[in-house]
Amino acid sequence: MANTRTLAVKALLRVNEGGFSNIVLDALLSGAQLEHRDRAFVSVLFYGVLERRITLDKIIKKYSSKPLESLEPAVLECLRIGFYQLIYMNSVPDNAALNETVEAVKQLGFAKASGFVNGILRSFLRDGKKFDFSRLDKIGRLSAEYSAPIWLCKKWCNEYGDEKTETALRESLGAVPIFARVNTTKTTAEELLSILAEENVKAVLTDIVPDALIINSVAPQSTKAYKNGLFHVQDVSSQLCAKAVGAQKGERVLDVCSAPGGKTFTVAQLMENEGEIVACDLHPKRAGLVKGGAERLGLSIVTAKANDATVFNEKLGTFDRVLCDVPCSGLGVIRRKPEIRFKDPAEISMLPKIQYKIASTSAGYLKEGGTMIYSTCTLSKEENDMVVKRLIDEGGLVPEKLPEELLKYSKDGFSVTLMPGEINSDGFYFAKLRKETK
Repeated sequence: MANTRTLAVKALLRVNEGGFSNIVLDALLSGAQLEHRDRAFVSVLFYGVLERRITLDKIIKKYSSKPLESLEPAVLECLRIGFYQLIYMNSVPDNAALNETVEAVKQLGFAKASGFVNGILRSFLRDGKKFDFSRLDKIGRLSAEYSAPIWLCKKWCNEYGDEKTETALRESLGAVPIFARVNTTKTTAEELLSILAEENVKAVLTDIVPDALIINSVAPQSTKAYKNGLFHVQDVSSQLCAKAVGAQKGERVLDVCSAPGGKTFTVAQLMENEGEIVACDLHPKRAGLVKGGAERLGLSIVTAKANDATVFNEKLGTFDRVLCDVPCSGLGVIRRKPEIRFKDPAEISMLPKIQYKIASTSAGYLKEGGTMIYSTCTLSKEENDMVVKRLIDEGGLVPEKLPEELLKYSKDGFSVTLMPGEINSDGFYFAKLRKETK
């Protein structure tokens, strides 16, 4: 199985160069002649190392005679996959993890480093694979234990408190639930459950939001039910956001940053496919994804088009509702995209300016008395609460009460911050605002 480990290392190296984890892995696996079991092994190893990199490096440093930054990137990744197997993969015997990892070092062209890697792994085994972070200070322990960057641990502790931070970090690790939204224009939740059962796909209803399922399948998009447009995959946090839009049948709705389209599709279904939704994205290809998804689901009220959300486009006209899900740091979806852990905080600090620009421009499309949802999939007060405060102070918008069923998630009646661990959702933020009438 050494080839599976070299494949995992190659994928990790590509992510280090700036690739997105899902795209990198899909591309490598599509070109590899692997059995299903081996593909699954590569996926677990790849995502596991990405997820636990900070923890792994903390442990490796204790055993390495050389600074980690001085090692060849491929050799360091081999050490990471070796330690990951020894610590987190009980299904892999220790001797296999060690020997096959050393073999991977050789296959990757670094035979001279194989003894170095072998020695470090054996030292860890002799110590009984023990490690302890309890003597570190609060931030250091959180970082090491939950594999989160120091800056993020500090940020969340300052903004959300120690308890919520530790829960959120804990929830950022491990298996990710797959939620789906039932296409209520074609079927019911009960009917879809029956149809999925016929395809040997296990699914259960969740009471977090109506017409939502948890699907226990690694590839729900491969089912006939999906291909026939009976559901789309969407986290419940995003479904709650779509519910907050409050769109009614016959209304005109704008989704300014729509791709890949989950919220657009749910809003269209809540409108019973009556009215009009203009779904925009900066990139034509991504707008095409929304168009294709709407067609698969049979949502004829959706028109997808390319449009720059930072520039007002009078040709779009005016709308009853605007959904403004802005580009963000993605700190709420770390469990789905583990490489987000390694973002440069300096880049993140530039986002609120762009977010306000998009949101204030989007407000210009509202009819008097129309409402806008501002949302992100991040947990960052600068990107969330502070942008909304500025929209209220400078943008001519006022808080609007959320639908009754969502008020239990809100402290102020118009905004919601969903922390991982509260409802098994991703981290998410949304606020409802209204354009004042003159």
